[in-house]
Amino acid sequence: MQVTRKNLIAIAVVLALAIPSLMFRKSYGGCENHTQALNGGTKEFGREKYKIELCGAPRSFGDGDEIRLQVIGPAGDVLAERYFAVRTINDATPRKLEYGDDTIFYYDQSKSSPLRFIPMPPSRLDGWTARIPLLQRLIALFS
Repeated sequence: MQVTRKNLIAIAVVLALAIPSLMFRKSYGGCENHTQALNGGTKEFGREKYKIELCGAPRSFGDGDEIRLQVIGPAGDVLAERYFAVRTINDATPRKLEYGDDTIFYYDQSKSSPLRFIPMPPSRLDGWTARIPLLQRLIALFS
């Protein structure tokens, strides 16, 4: 198999994106407090119970925390993962999660259109992005 210049460039681009993402991963904590404060916990959708877990990390720039929202299935596997910002400027209270019949709504205060959602049950794409952190970050960057 011959390695072409295009292949080498593609590999270099992937490594250039992946290495900083892995090196500068945030440490999320306070899961019990964030889960309780933002209305997470065990929820039922379509007769299946899911654990909605929220953990926080200080934001790099700005006020408040970056929140990692994970939807954990009955078998204990992460089915969906999202990252969003909550602000606490002027003692503002972050918006709590809201639930529809087949949807989880959350508010990303770093976006101009803050209302976001996760369909329940999560899609296959959600499962893939939950397992591949770089893919999740790229999707979040362009959404």
